[in-house]
Amino acid sequence: MWLTPGPDLKAQEALRWGADPSGGAPYVFNDPANPDRYIGYEKEMVDALAQAMGRRAEFVPSDWETLVPALQRRSFDVIVNGLEPTGDRAQVILFSKPYYIFQLQLTVRRDDNRINSLDDCKNRVVGTLGNTAASRLLQQQGIPLSTYADPVGAYRDLELKRIDAVVMDVPAEAFYARSNPKLRQAGPPFTRGQYVIGLRKGDTELKAQIDAAIDKIIIDGTLETILKKWGLWNEAQAEFQGPIRAGTQPTKVEEYTNPTTTFNWGEALWRLTRAAAVTVLLALGSMVIAVVFGLPLAVGQWKGPAWVRAFCTVYVEFFRGTPVLVQLLFLYFGLPVIGIAMPGWLTALVGLGLNYAAYESQVYRASLEAIPTGQWEAAYSLGMGPVLAFRRIILPQAFRIALPPMTNDFVSLFKDTSVAFAISVWELATAYRELANASGQFLLLGVAVSAFYLAMSLPMAHLARLLERRLRDRATERVTEEATA
Repeated sequence: MWLTPGPDLKAQEALRWGADPSGGAPYVFNDPANPDRYIGYEKEMVDALAQAMGRRAEFVPSDWETLVPALQRRSFDVIVNGLEPTGDRAQVILFSKPYYIFQLQLTVRRDDNRINSLDDCKNRVVGTLGNTAASRLLQQQGIPLSTYADPVGAYRDLELKRIDAVVMDVPAEAFYARSNPKLRQAGPPFTRGQYVIGLRKGDTELKAQIDAAIDKIIIDGTLETILKKWGLWNEAQAEFQGPIRAGTQPTKVEEYTNPTTTFNWGEALWRLTRAAAVTVLLALGSMVIAVVFGLPLAVGQWKGPAWVRAFCTVYVEFFRGTPVLVQLLFLYFGLPVIGIAMPGWLTALVGLGLNYAAYESQVYRASLEAIPTGQWEAAYSLGMGPVLAFRRIILPQAFRIALPPMTNDFVSLFKDTSVAFAISVWELATAYRELANASGQFLLLGVAVSAFYLAMSLPMAHLARLLERRLRDRATERVTEEATA
């Protein structure tokens, strides 16, 4: 069986493939019964392709909007995620032979009899995924559209009457809408297209291997078995594969059962716990960077020469005035252009640290400026130099003033780590999106994730209050000792 890995699997060269598992069913998504494992028809297809190529498949979770740039920066070898061979993509990447013929399906609410075809949508808002055949078709026909990052949001908005209809590829429609009693198909599928595998320009040898592997799993019936298992085999696939297979016999069908009824909460919570640990490490590391860079920035703006003050001001205004998401995307996709390619976790660490350094610098500067000038004069009268006076007299007092806003920034940093999903960093918010979209347990998982964030932030706030009280008591004791001396 092609599903059984060989004994030398670890020694085989990896075929690293990228896809977006958040809202990615039935392509690739988290198994609700085993949340630490990815499943999907494209997951099984890639496993079969890798076996046919004598390699082992290695999945790299990414974000749909950044799949092509991530491929170009060598985060993975190929894209396998219902990719359509569009003209704009053809300018920057290669395409394999097609492996699936998709069609579009219009879906409406079951109690809405106004819409029975796309022609009835001229004055209706139709939801779909961005940068897809469906979105381009709607734009061409002048139909108002609302784009979504995943099918889940589109179908949920349709149920809630925020939009009038949804146009989606048949695989997504079959998984997310067909079994929903509140929704119905409006007419038969229409507008056929192809799914292909995306490769980097110049990877012609890998393209030839993948094309040969696609032919092989079509001819021996492996791909048909996978598609039938997931309920995706239809007349379009039979017409496409017929000439390639040249009359071979169909293989045994393995029925697929929707796993959403057996959601494994134990493994899901364990997965969220590990994701929370990643979030904590990101927040801690970023805060260290923020403190290390924030204090020199504060001193530079406060006491530095004119050129230093100007540099620090430009830094602060740039990082405070631009979205942190834009900064992370620039670091992740922009820097490789000049030869600096950091992994996603390091990019998030550095990006968040540099961003928060700008905010921390203003906290420290305000705290330093709050110290009366007489404290400097008293230190100088005791024979201290500027550096010693700053370290022994000014900085401890400023730290007591800065501690509450520092704690607030640290708590905010825990939440801001969620933007790292855009550069393929797996953390708590990303894990929530994956699990909720795969299982539909938005409310309960949302409560669990909120509890994780509270468990991370509340102890920090409590620790900061204890430290603040201890510093205040120590200062009071020192004043009392000096008064009685």
